[in-house]
Amino acid sequence: MNKFKHSGAFGDLIYGLAITKYLGGGEFYLHLDQINWIGKHYYGSEPNAFHKGRLTVKDFNFMKSFMDMQHYIEKFDVMQSNTEITHNLDRFRPLFVGHPGNYVDIYCAAFNITDSDTVNYIRNSPWLHIDTPTKIEGRPVIINRTSRWTPNQLPKQWQEWKSAGMENQAVFVGLEEEYQNFKKITNWNIPHHPTSSMLDLAKVIAGSDLFIGNQSMALALAIGLGVNVCCEHRTDLPLNRNECYGFNLEKVRYFS
Repeated sequence: MNKFKHSGAFGDLIYGLAITKYLGGGEFYLHLDQINWIGKHYYGSEPNAFHKGRLTVKDFNFMKSFMDMQHYIEKFDVMQSNTEITHNLDRFRPLFVGHPGNYVDIYCAAFNITDSDTVNYIRNSPWLHIDTPTKIEGRPVIINRTSRWTPNQLPKQWQEWKSAGMENQAVFVGLEEEYQNFKKITNWNIPHHPTSSMLDLAKVIAGSDLFIGNQSMALALAIGLGVNVCCEHRTDLPLNRNECYGFNLEKVRYFS
């Protein structure tokens, strides 16, 4: 049986589930409390403040019900010192230095999948599943905007959407402080829909017609679920150097 392991963070792991599904799935183990070591070992510096100190037992519990729902994951558990691993998903990390491509392509390269048609199939085939999506009545647009990698100047697209009335069709998911900051910066007056687990968050995203946000766990879920996505990318790097960029993703468009 395949036995996969990953050290996080959330977004990296979610993208890694694409190759997990393609390779037939199996047992999946979370290697806890490795992020600080990973930052120094692979990237030569402390991890980003948003990742520092992750992933923990609390994070494992946050993920568990979602991971248990993925039909190709036969078991989701914490990795122990004697856990035998057949597929180390952290193999993507050396290839990711400098961001030479999007996540799914890099996971494919890490496991020697190079045929362009196969890679394109893996990249554009939804790899996440939700049994019962949550549809919020009258609010088919789901928004999540984190403070990470957001530009100093708000893209005009937000004001154009507000002028077009999208504000009346949208709901915000994410942390309370992210919600308050979003309202302050954009002047949108939309409700907040708190979620207590990754599964709750994924259900809301799966039930949407459109997801709008920047680089985040929620964005990774939206891409993996195959919903329509508008991604606000960072502007201090070229688009293809953004971690949220995915080459030739059919349901994702980018704005800044």
